[in-house]
Amino acid sequence: MRSTLKKAAVLVAGAAAFAMLAGTAQADPTVTPATGDIVGVGSDTTQDVVQTLGDLYNAKTPTPASKVYSWHATGGGTITPKAGAPTITRPNGSSAGISALIADGAAHNIDFARSSRTPKTDGSEANYAFIEFARDTVTYATATTSNVPTTLTTDALNKIYKSAAGSADCTYTAYLPQAGSGTRAFFLASIGVTTPGTCAKDTFAGAPVQEHSAAPLVGDPNAIAPFSVGRAVGITTIKVNTVDDSVRPVGLPANVTARVNPADGQAVTTGGVVAYDRPLFNVIRKADKTVSKFSAFFGSLGYICTNANSKNAVKAAGFRLSTNCGVDRN
Repeated sequence: MRSTLKKAAVLVAGAAAFAMLAGTAQADPTVTPATGDIVGVGSDTTQDVVQTLGDLYNAKTPTPASKVYSWHATGGGTITPKAGAPTITRPNGSSAGISALIADGAAHNIDFARSSRTPKTDGSEANYAFIEFARDTVTYATATTSNVPTTLTTDALNKIYKSAAGSADCTYTAYLPQAGSGTRAFFLASIGVTTPGTCAKDTFAGAPVQEHSAAPLVGDPNAIAPFSVGRAVGITTIKVNTVDDSVRPVGLPANVTARVNPADGQAVTTGGVVAYDRPLFNVIRKADKTVSKFSAFFGSLGYICTNANSKNAVKAAGFRLSTNCGVDRN
């Protein structure tokens, strides 16, 4: 009982710290980051927690010489990442953020990209370190009142998302996030779909479906969409459901899954939901791994991985701590 209460107290304390910062934080930096600051773009999944981690880091004593700032994926339009940098289209999603980092070359107008997908295997990202910092789970979400079963197999999801509109396998209104979304890429890989069928829709109300938007699901009892369990915490208009990975398409290797509590995203041994488990990354240039200002924040001995406030913020955001925190997975 003591350990359970202690764990609950830690999560409450972390949630309080997270809420305090989130209550005052803006969607983007409220100052123009300096040339030597550490500036990131990319994933919608981690935009809030990375901003909070940066806020905590910037507020520590002594004040870091290089502060951390994170531009949100959402908001549209253009951004000027830091002082003296060219204006660019706001990167929306993991792949868009990584592409912007690569396009920046050695200029360091962008220093890192938030990513909820793993590195590509085609060599195009070989010079970039995917530094793991947390774990997340992804499943399918529905409206709170829904005709969709609360458990679907990986095989069933595969058939839905690769099927043609109007076919027998197109059982539900299947949404996908916008192109470039890390959650989209991870979910499709998990269910074994390379090219979605016409049953899958990535537009809603005439616009691309924004990753982790509940809008396409609310009020539609037949709608499903991939969703991060961590990002779904606190959204009362939807529910996250269980995937049964014991039934998979022929040839698809078993996925890593985790059982988590939808109320806080943390691991449980019974109850909760079972979902596809994934790492979350901050992507930097491999050459920057040994540069002190980067290792002090991203490294295994750095702020994210060792500071108690940082760990509490990760959990309060609905994600789990990683035993590989600070490790380059590329």
